[in-house]
Amino acid sequence: MTFAAAEPIVANVLARSLAPRKPMRVSEWAARYRVLSSKGSQEPGPWRNDRNPLLTEIMDCFSARSPVRDVVARLPIQFGKSELEVNILGYTMCENPMPIIVALPAEVSMNKWIDQKLNPLIEETPAVQGVMTSLSSREASNRRSFKDFRGGQLYVEHAGAPVRLKSTSAGLVLADEFSSFASLLKSGDDPSEMLDGRTSAFPSKYKRLKVGTPEIAGRCRISELYDKSDRRQWYVPCPECGHAQPLQWGGLMWTPDGSQCWYVCRDCGAVIDEYQKTTMIAKGGWVAEAPGALIRGYHANALYYPMGLGPRWIELERMWRDAQGDNAKLKTFINDRLAEPWEDPAMRG
Repeated sequence: MTFAAAEPIVANVLARSLAPRKPMRVSEWAARYRVLSSKGSQEPGPWRNDRNPLLTEIMDCFSARSPVRDVVARLPIQFGKSELEVNILGYTMCENPMPIIVALPAEVSMNKWIDQKLNPLIEETPAVQGVMTSLSSREASNRRSFKDFRGGQLYVEHAGAPVRLKSTSAGLVLADEFSSFASLLKSGDDPSEMLDGRTSAFPSKYKRLKVGTPEIAGRCRISELYDKSDRRQWYVPCPECGHAQPLQWGGLMWTPDGSQCWYVCRDCGAVIDEYQKTTMIAKGGWVAEAPGALIRGYHANALYYPMGLGPRWIELERMWRDAQGDNAKLKTFINDRLAEPWEDPAMRG
Protein backbone atom coordinates (compact mmCIF):
# COMPACT_ATOMS: atom_id res chain seq x y z
CA MET A 1 0.00 0.00 0.00
CA THR A 2 1.41 3.41 -0.95
CA PHE A 3 1.64 6.30 1.52
CA ALA A 4 -0.95 8.19 -0.53
CA ALA A 5 -3.38 5.29 -0.25
CA ALA A 6 -2.77 4.84 3.46
CA GLU A 7 -3.09 8.52 4.30
CA PRO A 8 -6.96 8.61 4.41
CA ILE A 9 -7.05 5.54 6.68
CA VAL A 10 -4.52 7.02 9.11
CA ALA A 11 -6.37 10.34 9.10
CA ASN A 12 -9.68 8.58 9.87
CA VAL A 13 -8.21 6.62 12.78
CA LEU A 14 -6.58 9.77 14.16
CA ALA A 15 -9.82 11.74 13.86
CA ARG A 16 -11.77 9.07 15.76
CA SER A 17 -9.15 8.96 18.52
CA LEU A 18 -9.19 12.75 18.91
CA ALA A 19 -12.97 13.19 18.66
CA PRO A 20 -14.74 13.97 21.94
CA ARG A 21 -16.38 10.94 23.51
CA LYS A 22 -20.12 10.95 23.02
CA PRO A 23 -21.63 11.26 26.50
CA MET A 24 -23.85 8.39 27.55
CA ARG A 25 -27.18 8.69 29.34
CA VAL A 26 -27.50 8.17 33.09
CA SER A 27 -29.39 4.89 32.61
CA GLU A 28 -26.66 3.63 30.27
CA TRP A 29 -23.97 4.55 32.78
CA ALA A 30 -25.87 2.81 35.60
CA ALA A 31 -26.35 -0.38 33.56
CA ARG A 32 -22.65 -0.46 32.66
CA TYR A 33 -21.00 0.57 35.92
CA ARG A 34 -23.34 0.69 38.94
CA VAL A 35 -23.13 -2.06 41.53
CA LEU A 36 -25.82 -2.19 44.22
CA SER A 37 -24.59 -2.89 47.73
CA SER A 38 -26.16 -5.28 50.23
CA LYS A 39 -25.94 -2.39 52.74
CA GLY A 40 -28.81 -0.53 51.09
CA SER A 41 -30.44 -2.73 48.46
CA GLN A 42 -32.78 -5.70 48.54
CA GLU A 43 -31.14 -7.04 45.38
CA PRO A 44 -27.36 -6.40 45.48
CA GLY A 45 -25.39 -6.73 42.28
CA PRO A 46 -25.28 -5.01 38.87
CA TRP A 47 -27.92 -2.34 38.26
CA ARG A 48 -30.77 -3.35 35.90
CA ASN A 49 -32.91 -0.66 34.31
CA ASP A 50 -35.62 -3.20 33.49
CA ARG A 51 -36.15 -3.96 37.19
CA ASN A 52 -38.02 -0.67 37.62
CA PRO A 53 -38.58 0.95 34.19
CA LEU A 54 -40.26 4.01 35.74
CA LEU A 55 -36.89 5.28 36.98
CA THR A 56 -35.14 5.32 33.59
CA GLU A 57 -36.63 8.50 32.13
CA ILE A 58 -36.24 10.35 35.43
CA MET A 59 -32.54 9.45 35.53
CA ASP A 60 -32.01 10.40 31.91
CA CYS A 61 -33.24 13.94 32.55
CA PHE A 62 -29.85 14.37 34.23
CA SER A 63 -27.79 13.22 31.26
CA ALA A 64 -25.39 15.78 29.80
CA ARG A 65 -27.35 15.90 26.54
CA SER A 66 -30.76 16.39 28.19
CA PRO A 67 -32.23 19.92 28.05
CA VAL A 68 -34.26 19.30 31.24
CA ARG A 69 -33.22 21.52 34.16
CA ASP A 70 -35.77 20.99 36.96
CA VAL A 71 -37.37 17.70 38.01
CA VAL A 72 -39.74 16.86 40.85
CA ALA A 73 -40.44 13.20 41.63
CA ARG A 74 -43.31 12.37 44.00
CA LEU A 75 -42.91 8.67 44.66
CA PRO A 76 -43.90 6.12 47.33
CA ILE A 77 -41.48 4.75 49.90
CA GLN A 78 -39.35 1.72 48.91
CA PHE A 79 -39.50 2.77 45.26
CA GLY A 80 -35.80 3.30 44.58
CA LYS A 81 -35.69 7.06 45.15
CA SER A 82 -32.27 6.94 46.79
CA GLU A 83 -30.88 4.60 44.14
CA LEU A 84 -32.17 7.02 41.51
CA GLU A 85 -30.24 9.82 43.19
CA VAL A 86 -27.10 7.72 43.56
CA ASN A 87 -27.12 6.79 39.86
CA ILE A 88 -27.41 10.48 38.93
CA LEU A 89 -24.61 11.29 41.38
CA GLY A 90 -22.26 8.59 40.07
CA TYR A 91 -22.94 9.51 36.46
CA THR A 92 -22.31 13.21 37.07
CA MET A 93 -19.05 12.52 38.89
CA CYS A 94 -17.81 10.30 36.06
CA GLU A 95 -19.35 11.73 32.86
CA ASN A 96 -20.43 15.32 33.47
CA PRO A 97 -18.36 16.59 36.41
CA MET A 98 -19.38 19.74 38.25
CA PRO A 99 -19.87 20.78 41.89
CA ILE A 100 -22.73 18.80 43.47
CA ILE A 101 -24.91 19.33 46.54
CA VAL A 102 -26.91 16.48 48.07
CA ALA A 103 -29.34 17.94 50.62
CA LEU A 104 -31.18 15.82 53.20
CA PRO A 105 -33.77 16.72 55.87
CA ALA A 106 -31.69 16.24 59.02
CA GLU A 107 -28.28 15.23 60.29
CA VAL A 108 -29.49 11.71 61.12
CA SER A 109 -30.86 11.13 57.63
CA MET A 110 -27.70 12.65 56.15
CA ASN A 111 -25.45 10.25 58.05
CA LYS A 112 -27.66 7.30 57.13
CA TRP A 113 -27.51 8.30 53.45
CA ILE A 114 -23.72 8.56 53.58
CA ASP A 115 -23.40 5.13 55.23
CA GLN A 116 -25.96 3.27 53.12
CA LYS A 117 -25.69 5.01 49.75
CA LEU A 118 -22.63 7.21 49.24
CA ASN A 119 -19.94 5.03 50.82
CA PRO A 120 -21.13 1.83 49.08
CA LEU A 121 -21.23 3.73 45.75
CA ILE A 122 -17.57 4.63 46.16
CA GLU A 123 -16.52 1.26 47.59
CA GLU A 124 -18.29 -0.99 45.06
CA THR A 125 -18.34 1.02 41.82
CA PRO A 126 -14.81 1.13 40.32
CA ALA A 127 -15.80 3.85 37.84
CA VAL A 128 -16.49 6.22 40.75
CA GLN A 129 -13.31 5.19 42.56
CA GLY A 130 -11.42 6.07 39.40
CA VAL A 131 -12.44 9.75 39.49
CA MET A 132 -11.85 10.34 43.21
CA THR A 133 -8.79 12.47 43.92
CA SER A 134 -8.26 10.57 47.18
CA LEU A 135 -9.67 7.51 48.90
CA SER A 136 -7.79 8.13 52.14
CA SER A 137 -9.84 9.35 55.11
CA ARG A 138 -6.77 11.33 56.21
CA GLU A 139 -6.97 13.58 53.17
CA ALA A 140 -8.93 16.85 53.29
CA SER A 141 -10.31 16.00 49.84
CA ASN A 142 -12.08 12.92 51.23
CA ARG A 143 -13.99 13.90 54.34
CA ARG A 144 -17.24 12.24 55.45
CA SER A 145 -19.57 14.86 53.94
CA PHE A 146 -17.19 16.27 51.33
CA LYS A 147 -15.59 14.47 48.41
CA ASP A 148 -13.27 15.90 45.79
CA PHE A 149 -13.27 14.28 42.37
CA ARG A 150 -11.85 15.14 38.97
CA GLY A 151 -13.70 18.22 37.72
CA GLY A 152 -15.88 18.84 40.77
CA GLN A 153 -16.70 18.48 44.45
CA LEU A 154 -19.51 16.76 46.34
CA TYR A 155 -21.08 18.45 49.37
CA VAL A 156 -23.55 16.47 51.50
CA GLU A 157 -25.59 18.87 53.64
CA HIS A 158 -28.75 18.85 55.76
CA ALA A 159 -31.56 21.27 56.65
CA GLY A 160 -30.13 21.88 60.11
CA ALA A 161 -27.16 23.69 58.55
CA PRO A 162 -28.76 26.26 56.21
CA VAL A 163 -25.78 28.62 56.54
CA ARG A 164 -23.52 26.03 54.92
CA LEU A 165 -26.10 25.43 52.22
CA LYS A 166 -26.24 29.15 51.48
CA SER A 167 -22.48 29.41 51.09
CA THR A 168 -22.13 26.57 48.57
CA SER A 169 -22.56 26.77 44.79
CA ALA A 170 -23.27 23.73 42.64
CA GLY A 171 -24.28 22.79 39.14
CA LEU A 172 -26.29 19.78 40.37
CA VAL A 173 -28.59 19.84 43.40
CA LEU A 174 -30.25 16.66 44.67
CA ALA A 175 -32.80 17.31 47.45
CA ASP A 176 -33.97 14.10 49.13
CA GLU A 177 -37.34 13.90 50.94
CA PHE A 178 -37.95 17.51 50.00
CA SER A 179 -41.18 18.05 51.94
CA SER A 180 -39.46 17.03 55.19
CA PHE A 181 -36.48 19.19 54.28
CA ALA A 182 -38.79 22.17 53.91
CA SER A 183 -40.47 21.69 57.27
CA LEU A 184 -37.14 21.37 59.10
CA LEU A 185 -35.47 24.46 57.64
CA LYS A 186 -35.06 26.86 60.58
CA SER A 187 -33.46 29.88 58.91
CA GLY A 188 -36.73 31.38 57.62
CA ASP A 189 -35.64 30.98 53.99
CA ASP A 190 -37.87 29.48 51.35
CA PRO A 191 -36.28 26.03 50.88
CA SER A 192 -36.96 25.77 47.16
CA GLU A 193 -35.64 29.25 46.43
CA MET A 194 -32.60 28.71 48.62
CA LEU A 195 -31.67 25.45 46.90
CA ASP A 196 -32.35 26.88 43.44
CA GLY A 197 -30.07 29.80 44.26
CA ARG A 198 -27.14 27.43 44.73
CA THR A 199 -27.07 26.84 40.96
CA SER A 200 -27.02 30.49 39.86
CA ALA A 201 -23.31 30.25 38.98
CA PHE A 202 -24.11 27.54 36.40
CA PRO A 203 -26.82 29.14 34.21
CA SER A 204 -26.11 27.02 31.14
CA LYS A 205 -25.73 23.55 32.68
CA TYR A 206 -27.43 23.40 36.10
CA LYS A 207 -29.80 20.57 36.99
CA ARG A 208 -32.01 20.20 40.07
CA LEU A 209 -33.94 17.24 41.46
CA LYS A 210 -36.40 17.40 44.33
CA VAL A 211 -37.69 13.98 45.30
CA GLY A 212 -39.72 12.46 48.10
CA THR A 213 -43.08 11.41 49.47
CA PRO A 214 -45.74 14.06 50.20
CA GLU A 215 -47.05 15.29 53.54
CA ILE A 216 -50.07 17.45 54.51
CA ALA A 217 -52.04 19.09 51.69
CA GLY A 218 -51.58 22.85 51.58
CA ARG A 219 -48.21 22.60 53.29
CA CYS A 220 -46.59 19.98 51.10
CA ARG A 221 -43.75 21.54 49.12
CA ILE A 222 -43.18 18.59 46.82
CA SER A 223 -46.88 18.53 45.88
CA GLU A 224 -46.82 22.28 45.23
CA LEU A 225 -43.94 21.80 42.80
CA TYR A 226 -45.58 18.77 41.20
CA ASP A 227 -48.76 20.78 40.59
CA LYS A 228 -46.64 23.36 38.71
CA SER A 229 -44.95 20.68 36.62
CA ASP A 230 -46.04 18.83 33.48
CA ARG A 231 -47.45 16.11 35.83
CA ARG A 232 -46.36 12.84 34.30
CA GLN A 233 -47.94 9.50 35.16
CA TRP A 234 -46.96 6.05 33.89
CA TYR A 235 -49.62 4.75 31.49
CA VAL A 236 -49.89 0.98 30.97
CA PRO A 237 -51.90 -0.91 28.33
CA CYS A 238 -54.82 -3.10 29.37
CA PRO A 239 -53.98 -6.74 28.51
CA GLU A 240 -57.48 -7.16 27.03
CA CYS A 241 -58.33 -3.98 25.11
CA GLY A 242 -54.96 -2.23 24.97
CA HIS A 243 -56.36 1.01 26.41
CA ALA A 244 -53.52 2.99 28.05
CA GLN A 245 -54.18 4.24 31.57
CA PRO A 246 -52.36 5.03 34.80
CA LEU A 247 -52.78 2.58 37.68
CA GLN A 248 -54.91 4.37 40.27
CA TRP A 249 -56.00 3.22 43.71
CA GLY A 250 -59.68 3.52 42.78
CA GLY A 251 -59.19 0.82 40.14
CA LEU A 252 -58.19 -1.85 42.68
CA MET A 253 -61.04 -4.13 43.77
CA TRP A 254 -61.22 -6.89 46.39
CA THR A 255 -63.56 -9.44 47.89
CA PRO A 256 -65.48 -8.51 51.09
CA ASP A 257 -63.16 -10.65 53.22
CA GLY A 258 -60.07 -9.20 51.54
CA SER A 259 -58.76 -12.60 50.50
CA GLN A 260 -58.48 -11.68 46.81
CA CYS A 261 -57.94 -8.49 44.85
CA TRP A 262 -57.59 -7.44 41.22
CA TYR A 263 -57.46 -4.34 39.03
CA VAL A 264 -60.26 -3.28 36.68
CA CYS A 265 -59.59 -1.62 33.32
CA ARG A 266 -61.37 1.72 33.30
CA ASP A 267 -62.18 1.34 29.59
CA CYS A 268 -63.38 -2.23 29.04
CA GLY A 269 -63.88 -3.42 32.63
CA ALA A 270 -61.52 -6.39 32.22
CA VAL A 271 -60.15 -8.04 35.35
CA ILE A 272 -56.36 -7.62 35.57
CA ASP A 273 -54.39 -9.88 37.90
CA GLU A 274 -51.16 -8.70 39.51
CA TYR A 275 -49.03 -11.29 37.70
CA GLN A 276 -49.78 -9.29 34.52
CA LYS A 277 -48.35 -6.10 36.00
CA THR A 278 -44.69 -6.66 35.03
CA THR A 279 -45.51 -7.01 31.33
CA MET A 280 -47.92 -4.07 31.43
CA ILE A 281 -45.36 -1.79 33.06
CA ALA A 282 -42.66 -2.84 30.60
CA LYS A 283 -44.95 -1.78 27.73
CA GLY A 284 -45.90 1.53 29.38
CA GLY A 285 -44.46 5.03 29.46
CA TRP A 286 -44.69 8.46 31.06
CA VAL A 287 -47.48 10.73 29.79
CA ALA A 288 -47.61 14.43 30.67
CA GLU A 289 -50.94 15.98 31.69
CA ALA A 290 -49.61 19.52 31.18
CA PRO A 291 -47.00 19.30 28.41
CA GLY A 292 -44.84 22.36 28.01
CA ALA A 293 -44.45 23.17 31.73
CA LEU A 294 -40.94 24.23 32.69
CA ILE A 295 -40.67 21.62 35.47
CA ARG A 296 -40.69 17.90 34.72
CA GLY A 297 -42.94 16.18 37.24
CA TYR A 298 -43.24 12.44 37.94
CA HIS A 299 -45.77 10.69 40.15
CA ALA A 300 -46.35 7.01 40.82
CA ASN A 301 -48.04 5.04 43.59
CA ALA A 302 -47.49 1.68 45.28
CA LEU A 303 -49.48 -0.24 42.63
CA TYR A 304 -46.35 0.11 40.47
CA TYR A 305 -43.97 -1.65 42.88
CA PRO A 306 -41.86 -4.15 40.92
CA MET A 307 -42.65 -7.70 41.96
CA GLY A 308 -40.45 -8.62 44.91
CA LEU A 309 -39.44 -5.04 45.74
CA GLY A 310 -42.50 -3.86 47.65
CA PRO A 311 -45.86 -4.98 49.06
CA ARG A 312 -48.14 -6.96 46.75
CA TRP A 313 -51.56 -5.58 45.82
CA ILE A 314 -53.24 -7.88 48.37
CA GLU A 315 -50.95 -6.55 51.13
CA LEU A 316 -51.67 -2.95 50.15
CA GLU A 317 -55.40 -3.65 50.22
CA ARG A 318 -55.09 -5.07 53.74
CA MET A 319 -53.08 -2.02 54.86
CA TRP A 320 -55.83 0.21 53.47
CA ARG A 321 -58.64 -1.68 55.24
CA ASP A 322 -56.67 -1.75 58.49
CA ALA A 323 -56.23 2.04 58.33
CA GLN A 324 -59.94 2.83 58.11
CA GLY A 325 -61.05 4.77 61.17
CA ASP A 326 -57.47 5.56 62.20
CA ASN A 327 -56.36 8.90 60.76
CA ALA A 328 -52.71 8.38 61.67
CA LYS A 329 -52.54 5.09 59.77
CA LEU A 330 -54.59 6.48 56.91
CA LYS A 331 -52.30 9.50 56.57
CA THR A 332 -49.26 7.23 56.50
CA PHE A 333 -50.80 5.03 53.81
CA ILE A 334 -51.87 7.96 51.62
CA ASN A 335 -48.50 9.73 51.96
CA ASP A 336 -46.16 6.74 51.86
CA ARG A 337 -47.95 4.29 49.58
CA LEU A 338 -50.17 6.40 47.31
CA ALA A 339 -47.66 9.30 47.27
CA GLU A 340 -50.56 11.74 47.64
CA PRO A 341 -50.83 14.66 50.10
CA TRP A 342 -52.96 14.05 53.18
CA GLU A 343 -56.03 16.22 53.61
CA ASP A 344 -56.40 16.73 57.32
CA PRO A 345 -60.13 16.53 58.25
CA ALA A 346 -59.53 19.11 61.01
CA MET A 347 -58.52 21.67 58.36
CA ARG A 348 -61.62 21.25 56.19
CA GLY A 349 -64.12 24.12 56.07
